[in-house]
Amino acid sequence: MNSELSTIHKRFYDGEVQVANKLPGTIRDSWLRCMDKTIPMSGNIEYRHVKPDTLDQLKYQHESLLRVSNRHIEQLYRAVAGAGWSVLLTDQQCHVLQVRRSERLTNSGIKSAFIDGVVLNEEAVGTTAMSCALNSKKFSRVFGAEHFKNQHHSFNCAAVPVFDHSGQVCGSLDITNEHPINDMAVFYMLETCAKNIQKSLILNLQDTFVIEVIPSSGQFGDITNLLLAITPDGKVSGCNEAASNFITGQNRYCETYFDAVFSTDFTIITSNRAAAGEPFYLQLHSGVTLATRVINTPQFVPQSDTGIHLPPINNQSSTDITGDFGDDQLNQTIKRAVRVINRLPVMLHGESGVGKEVTARYLHDASKCSGKFISINCASIPENLIESELFGYQAGAFTGADKKGFKGRIAESDKGTLFLDEIGDMPLTLQSRLLRVLETREVSPLGSAREQKVDFQLICATNVNLEQAIEDGRFRQDLYFRLKGISVFIKPLRDRMDKLAIANAILARDCEIKQALSDEVAQFINGYTWPGNIRELRNVLLYADAIGEGSSIVHLDEIPEEYHQCQSDLSDPLWQDNAESEQSGRLLAQANKRLITQVVDDCNGNMSKAAKRLGISRATLYRKLAKERDSSVLN
Repeated sequence: MNSELSTIHKRFYDGEVQVANKLPGTIRDSWLRCMDKTIPMSGNIEYRHVKPDTLDQLKYQHESLLRVSNRHIEQLYRAVAGAGWSVLLTDQQCHVLQVRRSERLTNSGIKSAFIDGVVLNEEAVGTTAMSCALNSKKFSRVFGAEHFKNQHHSFNCAAVPVFDHSGQVCGSLDITNEHPINDMAVFYMLETCAKNIQKSLILNLQDTFVIEVIPSSGQFGDITNLLLAITPDGKVSGCNEAASNFITGQNRYCETYFDAVFSTDFTIITSNRAAAGEPFYLQLHSGVTLATRVINTPQFVPQSDTGIHLPPINNQSSTDITGDFGDDQLNQTIKRAVRVINRLPVMLHGESGVGKEVTARYLHDASKCSGKFISINCASIPENLIESELFGYQAGAFTGADKKGFKGRIAESDKGTLFLDEIGDMPLTLQSRLLRVLETREVSPLGSAREQKVDFQLICATNVNLEQAIEDGRFRQDLYFRLKGISVFIKPLRDRMDKLAIANAILARDCEIKQALSDEVAQFINGYTWPGNIRELRNVLLYADAIGEGSSIVHLDEIPEEYHQCQSDLSDPLWQDNAESEQSGRLLAQANKRLITQVVDDCNGNMSKAAKRLGISRATLYRKLAKERDSSVLN
């Protein structure tokens, strides 16, 4: 026992309270708390055990913690038990939940303490490493006479708090030895074990996307992985300390939304590529770019443009495929596109949310190709990364490049389909490289002089006028004519006559409880303008399915509140009596304008959040607001 510590302990016992200042801060604070609670420093400790039924209840309450931590604790125990360390897990009140005792342990006092159900908080046993770690929320080491109680002077302990998915303390992890072994490697393994437990708790969240910054990206050196848990509606439901500190500057998770942190559109998280674990990039509002991957997905993964009701692919040849897309003109165009897709590129035109990607996937499935469907959103990848994303790179091609290199999305589409969404937003510098690939059918990764042959069928999509973009100098005319093999125009939902059929298809495929529409909701769906198109309609129906109770019918009070005033306008007798009149169009436009204004106000001017709630892109939202502003000036 350290003689200086023994002297401090005796002087404190004799009433020299200020001598505690010689101790580490967390231990000093614990001693002062023990003194305030009149806990004696001397005397034997009879460990108190909770009743068996209480212990069962505690383990039930912490079932998730016990389940996910078991593997990590076992790995830690196997690593340190040979050096005489025993491992112990407690809840946040220092009730022992799980124990691994070293076979080399001979100290009877430690054996008595390391039993399930023993109470090891300060009120019961004075200063412990667990109590210090829980109070300070950081690693704490309490050796020998640093313990408040004399009986524990033969204990040498280290502990760390265990945080749950939201950064709240849910327990402590302790290692104890009868010998004072100050082994930093063991302490590092202890802290790593606690971080791994938190990671498993985050991964254990239901219906949540979990993303991490890829360690091999080299962006941050040797640091803890950054983990974020995100619900399908874009809410950040949890993260580890490293991610919270990096993104918000706070050590603990605070409630926020994806679009409040990142400028990248949330739909990149829900893409098939991300769901498959392939790397992608996220950009913070500050402009910082993060190499990222999804390491966990919900059981149900909403796709970026899902919602359109596509007919199933049959087993006949592609030219014999028939299907009803709810619109005769679209049916005929899709049939033609299926026939020519192996020979000509297909250009899909339509507003955001009409189902362009779903249509592209249908064409891919209906074609004769044997390769993958590779989707790239040209608007969601930062301009400084899109070249490496499309064309790939050799190992060591640039700072931060993956040591194994990257094949590139174009090369991955070989023998398959390359889908370039939002092609109108591709930077001009990349348009010339893409044009060359289309002409030569060869691709060269960054850092390599070797050309690789590629054979893919091309589908592009845009919600902007490419002819106008050419006039404005934002898009190459020669590339436009390369891409314009056959054009498919997908109507916005407001112009479709099969809105109710689409709604019923969404109910049948995506909803768990709701399977039919009330008359009032059907009237609303038919009359509303749906600026977010099918995506917006789907979100409304999923909302009703989530909050509805019991009934399989979607009722008016189960759709989001911001739509209720629009329904009031649509129910006006003037609307009903003049459904085809100019007046009805004005009413609908007013309802649409009121909804957009209300949602922007509700989101306190946060355009990303408002666009997400409306089911449209930020660019579309800005265009609509500008249009309303211009019309107000003219009037």
